[in-house]
Amino acid sequence: MESGGLEEKIKVLTEALEKQEAKVKMLTETAEKQETRLQKAEDIEAIKKLQRSYCYYLEHWQDEEIIGLFSHSPDVSIEINDAGQYKGWEEVKIWFPFADHHTAFGVKKAPPEFLHLLIPLSGIVDIDPDGVRAKGRWYGFGLSALPREGKLQALIGCGIWENDYVKEDGKWKILKLFYNDIISSPIDKGWVKKPWMRPTDLPQTPPSVRNPHFAPYPSGTIFPYHYKNPVTGK
Repeated sequence: MESGGLEEKIKVLTEALEKQEAKVKMLTETAEKQETRLQKAEDIEAIKKLQRSYCYYLEHWQDEEIIGLFSHSPDVSIEINDAGQYKGWEEVKIWFPFADHHTAFGVKKAPPEFLHLLIPLSGIVDIDPDGVRAKGRWYGFGLSALPREGKLQALIGCGIWENDYVKEDGKWKILKLFYNDIISSPIDKGWVKKPWMRPTDLPQTPPSVRNPHFAPYPSGTIFPYHYKNPVTGK
């Protein structure tokens, strides 16, 4: 009887221990999932801040601050409209120095009359499973005062970014910036009469790759999405 009672107690204790171990395992898995979700949310917020910072620096063309947002990876690139793809750190730096672009002003830094408001809207950010790469799609809506056709002009514009981001040393940076203007039109004429005005202040150095994808209004082109339909998965 005593032996049987002891065996029964051992059985009960063993079952209780197994239940506790299962509960600890479940709680551990839940904690890991919560940690993963939290990290993903923090990463998305960091990328949103990165993109917004880029746009704020564009307002007055603060070239050093803009360039500081980009990765030093050999894969870093920038591609805007039909200007081509500037690939690698040295070529990315070519794109941003104010003196190389806005020669119509004849100055090295943005003068007071220069304005480049570009507001990131409707951002969709997706973190890759590895947690160190991400993609983001945004509208860029803006008002600007830029040199076009030999004079300063007030413009209204909107385009789409499809960017790649990379996490380096714990910080998110821009890896590939790809922007397609939908409209960049004189305010006095509008996008129906004049959808897009070609810049005359592009870098003098040619890009590594020409961009055949530029498609402003009214082309009807749907700029490719980096993500699948969030409901159907297609």
